Amino acid sequence: MGFTTGFLGGMTLTYSVLYLGLYMHRANRNVQKTLLSQQTYVINTIVEPPTPLPDPPAYEVRKAGLAEELKDRWNREVEKLVKNVQETDWSAKRQLYEDKLATAWNSIRESDFGKQVEGNVKEIQKDVKDKAKDLEQKVRDGVKSGEDKLSSVVDDASGKAKEAGRPKRLLEIN
Repeated sequence: MGFTTGFLGGMTLTYSVLYLGLYMHRANRNVQKTLLSQQTYVINTIVEPPTPLPDPPAYEVRKAGLAEELKDRWNREVEKLVKNVQETDWSAKRQLYEDKLATAWNSIRESDFGKQVEGNVKEIQKDVKDKAKDLEQKVRDGVKSGEDKLSSVVDDASGKAKEAGRPKRLLEIN
């Protein structure tokens, strides 16, 4: 699983759990509110009689179903998030986090561990340069010995060609 997929999956799961937890909390608070208002009504009716209820309206008002309420609530939450993203000053956020990162980086570099790591890096860099110089010298020596061998082979071949009494040729076909 890639970083982006894992990050988005984790955010989705976390947000869903948080949303459901807040929804359950709100539902419990609404039930408590209803129970308290009913209890208050019962206690108040003991002292004085309740007022008569008004006549019902000529039409019937239906509440939306659970699915519609959840859709509306979800849309309101998404709307809030989008509005929050649109109204955020991202350059200020970037500057804030750059400053935090620079502070953290400087504190790491100035710490004992940071200095130790920097010293180790310099030692490794010196070792690598020394090994590269040694390798370069070995390659030069190998090239020089190869040139010497090649010149000796060419000299031997030209000597044999002169002994045969013919002129020296660059390419000879057997």
